[in-house]
Amino acid sequence: MIPMIAVLLAAAMPLTPAAPIKPAATGMSPLRMDVAGVRLGMPIEHARTALTAANYTCKPFGNEADFAARVAAEVKDRTRARGPVPYTTGTMQIDCTGPNGEGLTIHFAQVQSGSIVDDFSLRIDGRTVDLPALRRQLAAKYGRPMVGTELRGSWCDAGYRCGESIVFSEGPTVIIDTSDAVMINATRGTRAEKADDAAVMATADRLVPKKARAAF
Repeated sequence: MIPMIAVLLAAAMPLTPAAPIKPAATGMSPLRMDVAGVRLGMPIEHARTALTAANYTCKPFGNEADFAARVAAEVKDRTRARGPVPYTTGTMQIDCTGPNGEGLTIHFAQVQSGSIVDDFSLRIDGRTVDLPALRRQLAAKYGRPMVGTELRGSWCDAGYRCGESIVFSEGPTVIIDTSDAVMINATRGTRAEKADDAAVMATADRLVPKKARAAF
C-alpha cells in the first residue's frame, strides 16, 4: 500500500476534504487577494496582526528612510541647509515562516501614514504538497486568473495591462505559479512607487514653495 503524503498548506489556505471546490469568479482584484491575511497596501501593524493570527513567525530585515526623513532630505537639498537631516526609519522588509514551512517575504513602502505592504512573495516547496489539490484550493480562494492558466496566471486591476512579469507591472498585480512548486508574488506596481515619490515632492513643495522669478 502506498503511504499517504500529508499535505502541507498555509494557515491562510486550509485544505478541506470536501467534494470538488467551485472556483470563485474570474478577475478578483489583487488588492483583495491575501496571503495569510496580508494584502497589498496594508499598514504594517495590520500585517503583523494577521501574520500572528496565521501562526507565522517573522523577523524584520533592515530599515530605510521613512516619509518624514525623505521629505527632510529633499528640503535640505533645496535650501542648501547645513547640519544633519533628522533621520527616522520605517521597516524595509520582514521574513516569515509559516506553520508548515511556508516562506513569506514582505517588502514595505514608506508613505505619509507609515509603512505599508508594497509587495510580497510566498514560497511552498512542491515536494511537500499535493499540487493538484492545492490548485483547486487556490482557484476556490482567488478565482480564475485574468491572464494565463492554473499553472501560471496573473490577476491585475482594471485599467492596467496584465502580463506575466511582476517587475514591469504598472498596477496592482498578483502572479501565481504552481507548475512544480507554489509561488505567489504580488506588487502594488510601478505607478504606486511613482505616486509615493510624487507625494514626497509635493510635501517638500509646500514647505519650500517654488520661486516664480530668478535672477539671470
